[in-house]
Amino acid sequence: MTILLAVLALFGSGTHRTVAVLEYRAGVISGHDLSERMAAILQVETSLRVVGPQEARRRLGGRSDAMVAKCGGDAVCVADVGLKLGVDEVVLVGLSQLGDLIVAMQRIRVEDGQVEGRIAESVAAGHEPNRAALLDYLRRLMPPEDFLRYGTIRVRTPVEGATVMVDGKRVGLTPLGDLRVLAPKKVALRVEKSGLVAFQARLEVLPDAIAEVAPELPPEGERAAWYKRWWVWAIVGAAAAGGATAWALTRTDNTADVVLHYPH
Repeated sequence: MTILLAVLALFGSGTHRTVAVLEYRAGVISGHDLSERMAAILQVETSLRVVGPQEARRRLGGRSDAMVAKCGGDAVCVADVGLKLGVDEVVLVGLSQLGDLIVAMQRIRVEDGQVEGRIAESVAAGHEPNRAALLDYLRRLMPPEDFLRYGTIRVRTPVEGATVMVDGKRVGLTPLGDLRVLAPKKVALRVEKSGLVAFQARLEVLPDAIAEVAPELPPEGERAAWYKRWWVWAIVGAAAAGGATAWALTRTDNTADVVLHYPH
C-alpha cells in the first residue's frame, strides 16, 4: 500500500474530463465576455478539455445560446445540451442584474443532470470581475484536483524488458505506456537492463506536453561514438495557450532522440 501511494503521489490519479462553459443571460448587457474568459482560465489552469461558448456555438450551428436560454436554468435540460456537445460536464454561468451584477454558477454532470456544485457572487454595478476573481469563482466551484496539471513521459526503445525508473521508483518494463506526471516537474529518468549500458536523464516535464526519449541501451563495453556522449538539449516552443515555454534534457554517456509535443 505504501508503494502504491508513493506511485500515485508521483504520477497523479486524475483523469481528463471535457467541460463546456455555457452562459444564460437574463436581460444583462454587461460582462459580455465573462464566460469566454472563464473558459480560457480553465484551459490554462487545469488539465480539463474545455469547450468555450464560441466553440459551443460552432458545434451546434449557432443554436447553443438559444438552447440554453430555453432551458431556463433547468439542470437536466442543460445536461442535454452538454450531451449534444459531447462533454462530460457543463459549467453554466447565469448572469442577472438587480442593481449589482449577479453571477450564479452551476457545475452540472451531463450523464444524469446532477448539480455537483454551485456558487453565486454579486459584482458592483459598473465593475467587471478581474482574472483573479474569476479564478477564485472557479476554484470554489470545481474539484481541487482539477487544478493539478499533468505532463507525459514517453519512453520509446527497441529493447524489451528494460526497467524504467522515475525518481528512483520502478514504474514498469519496456515496452511501456505513457506515464503521466504532475507538472511542471523535474524528474530523474533511468532505463536499465542487465548487460546493457543504462540510460539516465534529467527531464523537466511541462504541463500538457509529452517528453519523449528513445534510449538505445548498447551492450556494456561498447564505446559510444563521440557524438553520442554527454549532451544537453534545450528545445523552445509555443504552447497551445500561446505562451513561450522551454525545457531541457541532460543525458549521461548514452544517447536519445528527444521530441517535445504540445497539445492541439
